[in-house]
Amino acid sequence: MEAYPTKVRELVLDGYEQGLDTEEIAGRLKVSPSWARRVRQRWQEQGIRTAIEQKHGPDALLDAARRLELAALVVRTPDATLDELRRQLSVPVSISTVFRALNDIRLTLKKSRRTPASRTGRT
Repeated sequence: MEAYPTKVRELVLDGYEQGLDTEEIAGRLKVSPSWARRVRQRWQEQGIRTAIEQKHGPDALLDAARRLELAALVVRTPDATLDELRRQLSVPVSISTVFRALNDIRLTLKKSRRTPASRTGRT
């Protein structure tokens, strides 16, 4: 479910400034009375007029500095596996975390060929 637009929040606060009660504001804007009260309460207590950005899940283990470290490792050893990169990092993470971080920064691992290319078949 998405947050109500900032314009709706502003209209709720404008209604309160005009002296309207919560039920009337909620009826006019087709929002719930409890939501309208929370908008006003957040504005009064915290001075926030916009929606609060929701955070889902835990904080990322690989922050910007560690992602730079990972990118440097990939540049230094482009044929390393995800497990090898994971072991070289300064923080213990899972292989899937390394994969997601590489995917987020749009880096791919370049594998070196173990055998020469075939002269007769597709490679």
